Amino acid sequence: MKFPLPLAVLSLLATPVFSQVALDSVKGFGDLEKVAAQLATQPYQAPSQQLDPFFEGLKYDGHRQIRFLRDKALFAELGDTYRIEFFHPGWMFKKPVVFYNMQAAKTVDVPFDRTHFEYGDLKVPAEAKNPVGYAGFRVLAPDSLVKRPFEFMVFMGASYYRAVTTELGYGISARGVAVNTIGGEPEEFPDFTHFWFQQPKPGDKSFKLLALLNGPSITGAYEFESTPGVTTEMKVKATLHLRKAVKMLGIAPFSSMFWFGENSNPKPYDFRPEVHDSDGLQIEIEGGPSIWRPLDVSRDLRLSIFETDRLKGFGLAERDRDFNNFQDLEANYHRRPAVWVEPVSGFGKGAVTLVELSTGEETWDNIVAMWKPDQLPATPAEPLKVEYKLHWLDQHEPAGLYKVISSRRGFVMDSDDHLYVIDFAPQKVTRNPQDKEWTPDIDVVLSGGEGQVIDKRVMKNNETGGWRAFFKLDIPEKSNLLEIMMELKDGKKVISERWMYQWRR
Repeated sequence: MKFPLPLAVLSLLATPVFSQVALDSVKGFGDLEKVAAQLATQPYQAPSQQLDPFFEGLKYDGHRQIRFLRDKALFAELGDTYRIEFFHPGWMFKKPVVFYNMQAAKTVDVPFDRTHFEYGDLKVPAEAKNPVGYAGFRVLAPDSLVKRPFEFMVFMGASYYRAVTTELGYGISARGVAVNTIGGEPEEFPDFTHFWFQQPKPGDKSFKLLALLNGPSITGAYEFESTPGVTTEMKVKATLHLRKAVKMLGIAPFSSMFWFGENSNPKPYDFRPEVHDSDGLQIEIEGGPSIWRPLDVSRDLRLSIFETDRLKGFGLAERDRDFNNFQDLEANYHRRPAVWVEPVSGFGKGAVTLVELSTGEETWDNIVAMWKPDQLPATPAEPLKVEYKLHWLDQHEPAGLYKVISSRRGFVMDSDDHLYVIDFAPQKVTRNPQDKEWTPDIDVVLSGGEGQVIDKRVMKNNETGGWRAFFKLDIPEKSNLLEIMMELKDGKKVISERWMYQWRR
């Protein structure tokens, strides 16, 4: 049985917006670019959220009972290849999404089918109307990859998506785009309203899909080509159109969670030493520096902006992999992936932007990292095109440099001076083998407020095989904010990541 398209889609199809390219005629990214460009010239129409009262009223416990039947997966009949399982609308996810299968001969819609779900103990009324689309989907890799069914990617809610590796579980979330996260205007959350799946075949190394983005201020065409593995790689291509001017546009944005870590003072009353999905922001600039910015939160919003026109890459990382530092058998925070953005094109002058929000618990993301372009299109007709790779992985290594592995702070004993203790991992550095007494120099620079470095030194950490840097700060009462930068040097040569931190009273 073929179900009707959502009312919102029917209304769009009836307008000139899709007169040149029908949604069921999209065969590739170029077709979708035309759809997004036309849509940008039309008034925004919010996705329909009309559900049957039964599904509208579902709470968390009820919604989680609804399970997609594995043998009903899209492409399940094609053999050992990628498969799609869908999520049922309800609870927090009330916006139905439209899906298409780009077959070799033609593109066909993928309608909602209630028989593809089991409903557990839920008593679904016989007269309940079916949703007009699914809420989202997960992608399963070919079973031969890890010799079992392996879900490695999920798209669900607004433009959010997540991925895992064969070694690491879910944690950080990515988004298609961020709009007005900062700047004073209400934040917008555009939706991926339509998806097109390229029909896979056995032996394919990657899975490709297209997505249409639509929001009050922006439209966009996206292409994702994803390859799961020890590092799961996504090639992302996007063409964006602004319906109207925005205060801030974030490209390749992530959302993560940081409640407290080794650098948090005071810590919440909790049995676990640390609770976070990510513990630092990592940035690499062509020609240097390579930056490590430990995450932290305080009572007020924390905003950090790293301007450059030579971005090599950035990402949020979970560097701490020691279970003893988390002690959480259920959340497994020590097994959350890092994500690294590798720009391909469209990243000129701009800024890596980090937003850290206060939080009192661990269930909500409170960290946002993104690339903020310096210049934005002036009209809907002017596209903003970007390409980048997302690497979901254990670590992105800062090649040839001592890497920060821990950041701790506190008061000096019997004093109100501040003490910082930074550990660096071992790293081979070419030196005269007879120079056994060599110790790196330490450079500490303060900005953004008044403060004084009153002591600094480096010593060998025989437990890790790396170096431990110490420095003390005298911060006067009138200072409320201080930016701190520290590097290890061999003479004038920088030999470590640039450790950067924002102190707040």
